[in-house]
Amino acid sequence: MTQHVRWLGTSIAVVILIADLSTKATMIPYLTESGGLVELLPFVDLRLGYNRGVSFGLLSSNSEWAPWALAFIAFIVSAYLAMRLWRATYKHDAIWAGLIIGGALGNAIDRLIDGVVTDFIDIHVLGFHWPTFNLADIAIVLGLAIVMLKGMRPSEKQIVANQDTIG
Repeated sequence: MTQHVRWLGTSIAVVILIADLSTKATMIPYLTESGGLVELLPFVDLRLGYNRGVSFGLLSSNSEWAPWALAFIAFIVSAYLAMRLWRATYKHDAIWAGLIIGGALGNAIDRLIDGVVTDFIDIHVLGFHWPTFNLADIAIVLGLAIVMLKGMRPSEKQIVANQDTIG
């Protein structure tokens, strides 16, 4: 079972990484030729943006070392999660680890190549405008959501303990 779980997480990471880098490579020339903006739906645009920081521009810097430092951190986090994935026995652990690893590596590689992370998905609803993001960001958020949902669920030991006190 553990080998299947490893394969699942690794496959997810590779698919996310390839999809993220491919969409960025496609969107840069397409959106540049389109003036940087394509309206898809009343609440979704494709808008070319570049992020020098991490999520929502935090830790943004014009330093020549910033892209390297942020990419290094992403590689360290990915290596740690890869070790967790290697020991995973449950599918949900492989899924969240694969999502986060693929997303983190996609943004880190983009940052090393261009010095910035390319964003292109722009959501705006009822006057609320979410910061522009990319597929790697979606994968990271989904992976973190799985971790949080898993953390809110009682463990098997807690369930057994509750059954013992009830019964």
